[in-house]
Amino acid sequence: MSGSTKNIQGARLRLSYIAIGGLAVILLAGIGYYSGFYKMEFLSGPNIELVDVTKRAGLDSYRRAPIYRANPSYLEVMGGGVAVADIDNDGWEDLFFTGMPSFDPNYPQPYSQSALYLNRRDGTFENRTAEAGLNNIRGYPMGALFFDFDNDGSQDLYIAAYNGGQLFKNHGGTFTDITASAGVALDGLCGVLPCLAAAASAGDYNRDGHVDLLVINNVDWDINSPAHYGRGALIPVDYNGQSSVLFRNNGDGTFTNVTDETGITNRDETGYRENGKGLSSIWSDFNNDGWPDIYITNDMSPNRLYLNNGEGTFLEIGKAGFVDEYKSSMGVDAADFNHSGYMDLVMTNLAPQMTTLFRNYENLRFDLATFYTGIMPSARSSGWGITFVDLDLDGHLDLAMAGGPIWDQYEEAENLFFKNTGNRGFEDVTESVVQFPNNQLTRGLAVIDMDRSGKPDLIFSNIDGAAPQLLLNQTAGNNWIKIDLEGTVSNRDAIGARVSIERKDGLTQHQIVSAGNSYLSSGSKSLFFGLGRSVIKKLSIQWPSGRTDTLKGPELNLNEILHIREGRSTNDPTEVTAHFKP
Repeated sequence: MSGSTKNIQGARLRLSYIAIGGLAVILLAGIGYYSGFYKMEFLSGPNIELVDVTKRAGLDSYRRAPIYRANPSYLEVMGGGVAVADIDNDGWEDLFFTGMPSFDPNYPQPYSQSALYLNRRDGTFENRTAEAGLNNIRGYPMGALFFDFDNDGSQDLYIAAYNGGQLFKNHGGTFTDITASAGVALDGLCGVLPCLAAAASAGDYNRDGHVDLLVINNVDWDINSPAHYGRGALIPVDYNGQSSVLFRNNGDGTFTNVTDETGITNRDETGYRENGKGLSSIWSDFNNDGWPDIYITNDMSPNRLYLNNGEGTFLEIGKAGFVDEYKSSMGVDAADFNHSGYMDLVMTNLAPQMTTLFRNYENLRFDLATFYTGIMPSARSSGWGITFVDLDLDGHLDLAMAGGPIWDQYEEAENLFFKNTGNRGFEDVTESVVQFPNNQLTRGLAVIDMDRSGKPDLIFSNIDGAAPQLLLNQTAGNNWIKIDLEGTVSNRDAIGARVSIERKDGLTQHQIVSAGNSYLSSGSKSLFFGLGRSVIKKLSIQWPSGRTDTLKGPELNLNEILHIREGRSTNDPTEVTAHFKP
């Protein structure tokens, strides 16, 4: 038997063990559920109403190439990110999809490229890729990130790609490639083979007011090796992991590679555990010390949590915090789902491993909350993108999950929706929410406010010849407030800022601005706060600079979009620099 055959059989055997183990856990958890261990008090309120407006919005014209089934490649089944930002500063959020050339030699190549869709402010989007200067992208694009790296008020674009990785500067709606001059080229950083840059995220790790860039590399994959094609080569067990790369923003238009000096390598420096096979990352403050930490999800290698030491270095504490999960981890997000004041973690895995929810119970300790919070039904679909989002605007963060098989229909392709019950748990509401086609191979997922209504909409990014799916949120009946922050001393995007809202009914909500999450994607940097039937008593903003600004409830109107700039007088109504009422 050849070595490659043994590897393939070994990989299949390992997947079988995972499947059996996952099924056993589901059965045990089910026994606990029906014996009354998982008692929840479901809250009444408006039903989540999402409407598929893909065709009406003009997004059905974008379709990635079908997977080359005669000889599928690792890249085409793993790619499919989406990024959201207002790229021309008109107040309306636009979309960028990553695509790559087809691996089928008989397929029309131009059909599957990356594309920028500009929001026309009338419910439709227009493909403006060429006009924006984004029609010449290097390599095989996987993920995308919008962030304002130079604090000029325009959203710049980083595209993660196999044998690529490019930074494009935004000049108010048009882009130029500044990868080389900015010092963020990946050439040679991953050894003999090219970097397989899967995703990117951003945060100001040293809080100097300039946003830094984290590139998540995946595995050593060789586009020229016949052994790296075919169904048996679509899982990462036979590939070596690649190091992530952290670029420090120097504040002068350039970056410096500080991966080794900061410790953000996604490698096992002791040699006892596997190097990371990264796919996603999230920046958040998990111990409430004001410094952004980083969590990286790895595919069939241990996930890692990097604690920011506050002096330019990080300490990897995944094992100590009990979040070093070893599964087929894909997407990730962080939020305070249970109003404890601490940011929790959620990550997707392949079926039937289930989506993993880690509850943060302070002191850098996490509790595996999957089984007692009602998200076990996630086992029926392989998970990719995921995001916390308050779809019904009741003040409790729900979960939306992008789902689908790796490439073939051996399992159901289904995106899932879980409503936060407000009782520290979730209810699977997929059946009631889904009144539209829901059977594509989905990868990326991001939050967008496509119609500037102040309500969070969803964009699902599909592969294998399918169009993306734009879901308009038409849920009604609850109060809300949408907040856009602008840093002055802090970075312009206010990435890392923490907003806390105290409601009159006693509930306190916390959200942190992030850039890059889910799977290969980056969503809106706006913060969407559902208020239920209550009103705001106090709103506080902890900026990355260390400043805290506070507004009292009487100064804030309900159901408005607020633009708040750092540095105005506390309790001064002029601190809110713009109001927009849909």
